[in-house]
Amino acid sequence: MSFDNELKKALDNIEVPEELLPQNIEAMLRKAGRQEIKTANTASADEERSVKITASRTNRAVIMRTLAAAAACVALAAGFTAFREENSKPAEIESEIEYEAVQVQSYDELYNIYTGIYLNGSGDAARGAENGDGVEIITDEDTASPQTESPAVTETTPAITEAAPVTETEIKQETIEAVRSDFSDADIVKSSDKCIYYICGGTLYAVSKEDMAVVAEITEEDPPFEMYVRGNSLVLISEHIASDPEDGSEHSSVCVDIFDISEGAPVRLRSYKQNGVYTSARIDDSGILYLVTGYSDYRAVPLDENADLESYVPAYYVDGEKSFVAAEDIIVPPGANNTDYTVISAVKCSDPVNVTVKAVLGSSADAYCSESSLYVASSGVKDNVTYTSVTSFDISENGLVYKASGSVDGELISRYSMCESEGVFRIACRAYNENGMITTNIYTLDSALAAVSETKGLLPGVIAGSVKFDGTHASIFENGGTEPALVVDLNQSSPMGEEAAAGFMAAYVNSFGDDLMVGISAVPEGGFRLELYSSDEGVKLSEICFAQTEGAQSPALTDKKAMLTDVENGIIGIPVSSVTEFGVKNQYFVFGCNRDGFTEKGVFEYNDLDDSYRFDRAVVTDGVLYIIGSGRMVSVSLADMTVIEAFDF
Repeated sequence: MSFDNELKKALDNIEVPEELLPQNIEAMLRKAGRQEIKTANTASADEERSVKITASRTNRAVIMRTLAAAAACVALAAGFTAFREENSKPAEIESEIEYEAVQVQSYDELYNIYTGIYLNGSGDAARGAENGDGVEIITDEDTASPQTESPAVTETTPAITEAAPVTETEIKQETIEAVRSDFSDADIVKSSDKCIYYICGGTLYAVSKEDMAVVAEITEEDPPFEMYVRGNSLVLISEHIASDPEDGSEHSSVCVDIFDISEGAPVRLRSYKQNGVYTSARIDDSGILYLVTGYSDYRAVPLDENADLESYVPAYYVDGEKSFVAAEDIIVPPGANNTDYTVISAVKCSDPVNVTVKAVLGSSADAYCSESSLYVASSGVKDNVTYTSVTSFDISENGLVYKASGSVDGELISRYSMCESEGVFRIACRAYNENGMITTNIYTLDSALAAVSETKGLLPGVIAGSVKFDGTHASIFENGGTEPALVVDLNQSSPMGEEAAAGFMAAYVNSFGDDLMVGISAVPEGGFRLELYSSDEGVKLSEICFAQTEGAQSPALTDKKAMLTDVENGIIGIPVSSVTEFGVKNQYFVFGCNRDGFTEKGVFEYNDLDDSYRFDRAVVTDGVLYIIGSGRMVSVSLADMTVIEAFDF
């Protein structure tokens, strides 16, 4: 036997102690790295954000040199074990990093945390079915008022009414968007004093309200998908995808272009862009746009000691000038276990543009926005337990201010399963009971995101697709269903009456004033049903069926913004299309609406050869109803419901 073979045989017979196994050496080094993070002096000022981080940063070099030394020491350690007593007890090795909640103070600190999360979390983090990697966020006691104690969590026995079995229809919806209000008021149709603005085929059209003439066409390099109008400003949203010339990977950014529309035709003022895939956006009455994106660098290897900011910090651009999110504006919640970011910006759409940008490391999240708060929520798995983390920010004219963090059990059902009402935040999640059956949990959180009540174990065995919150009521819709599988009164302990439960039959509802709601659903035999509810009592007041033609379709069943709700003029508008032997029949139904019910005010019908002219939206301005589709705009007088003019794009 050769010397090499003898050596190999000897090494194969050496028992390596547990604490010197590669995974435990790695964990030990990560523990040392964490200790370094806690003790490092973070008082020194950062370099300018756009300057690259170099190899002279000592704490990075320590991490990389230590990792290299550890690899070399494994072979030496094997030799030492030949002389080790068999009954030696191995030292305890910490297997995971548990970061405390951190508002980062320097890029060096962020680098260490980011590297530690990558090494620790890459094999531990699990991606949720719908919402991406999550971070475990435990309530940060430092953010709560010291004078106020959080109330104890109470588990309620909800008042529930099991709905009748769902009737199968031809409508296939991945998720029923059963919500009273959406995060965003953006749309593909907007109006000003002078023009109607419409996005069609990637082009923004400005159409004069005076003579229906197109006064401007704007085609962007990246086709816009939604817009806002506030005062004399039009805000256009698009998404840009760039390929990395080195590895060919694609990276997304969301673009915001701001136009002046004081004269009708849009004139470009400013532009803003931030890294990440579009999640949601909203603009308030003061013209501040709140934009949420999910950013990932798709990292396949750890950072090296020469890594620059581009490698681990999201960027944003104002008029093409690039900046990185400031270190002190990055929040690392406790338990963060992946290197994704949620990037949140407050963009004041004025001249000059004023921007505040925050980021949450370890979270690529869904979002919900109220008048005063913005919530980001994401789901993940840790220690084989599914959880949903929530981080909240105060929003005001001063921008974004971090508020609180919290977590609940289960996986967020969808972005349409969150709601803020009367100072509390409600969220619905999927979970599993002790028998391994999927269930739905509903939580109520206070302003510090501490749970004050929870309702667990609803609908065992049923996969929920969305939850509609309305006051103290919650309607749970089965995934793909068009009627609620369960109605819950979160404040009562006795079943709801049939009359009250009937108020929640429609899968999709819109507010109509302060005390009414309007819902639409498909009729199995063909056509549609409008339903009117009392939002205070949850009681159905009236209904009307229309367009009772087999095969009739309406975008209002899957797109909330396709239903026109004009409280001031007391009208509801619904686009409908159906295929005939001669082509496509495009219709727009207009109903009068008040507490007494619905009245049909007019139906506007066009017969076309194909589906190129289907109606999508309508808007009312100055006593005129504008009905708009992919190839046609029709103006209608509200006074007598007659067509003023029709214009084909």
